[in-house]
Amino acid sequence: MKSVSAVILVIALWLPLSASSAKTLKAAFGQEKAPYLWVEKDRVKGIEFEIVRAALAAEGDSVTPVVLPNRRANQVLASGDFDLVAGVLAGEAGEAFYSDEYFTYANCAISRKSQHVTLNDLSDLFHYRVVAFQTAWENLGLAKLRPSGPADLDYTELPSQYRQTKFFWADRADVNLIDRYVFEWYSRQMAKEVDTSDDVTYHDILPKLSPRAAFRTAADRDAFNAGLKEIRENGTYDRIFADYGIHF
Repeated sequence: MKSVSAVILVIALWLPLSASSAKTLKAAFGQEKAPYLWVEKDRVKGIEFEIVRAALAAEGDSVTPVVLPNRRANQVLASGDFDLVAGVLAGEAGEAFYSDEYFTYANCAISRKSQHVTLNDLSDLFHYRVVAFQTAWENLGLAKLRPSGPADLDYTELPSQYRQTKFFWADRADVNLIDRYVFEWYSRQMAKEVDTSDDVTYHDILPKLSPRAAFRTAADRDAFNAGLKEIRENGTYDRIFADYGIHF
């Protein structure tokens, strides 16, 4: 009886400690890039959110998401109001503890076949009207090719990739720099309001971008990485993508 009582006592002492160690982390996410991230009826949805939530949950933590324009999201960590910023490249959110990469965008340059756009490398983009996601100039390496910036080019960045896709289908750009799955998702969504029937060409000239999460503390980063490894191994990671129609 004494040994049983001792076990019960140990469990009773452990439970409050375990419960108290669970945390809710406030996370900033870049806006409107379905199927990776979007807001519907005040609920955050998407592959990226589900991965971050599942990785944190695997270690007993939860997340409160806040959706912001990409440039603003990348800057909020220094304020101390957020515990992490999702979807950033290494160093992009400033001084922070960066997680492992948790997926790779299927970024490409998209044009209408009827326009016969020729794109052999990044520099060819400068000859066309281009629309891109916010931060693309820096993240895709265009700034290195043209340090003077895009001021004298017909180049537009938009924080909403829904608006970016609509901009392309409204014939305001010859080339759309965007993730293929994001483009196809929004093209289907807006097919009733704009003509999205033209055949397109996918030009594979963009560098691969693999986002990470940036954390204020190393402990939270390490817990996330451990959770990410766990959900990859137990099949949760692949199921998240499959739920949004993406299969590897």
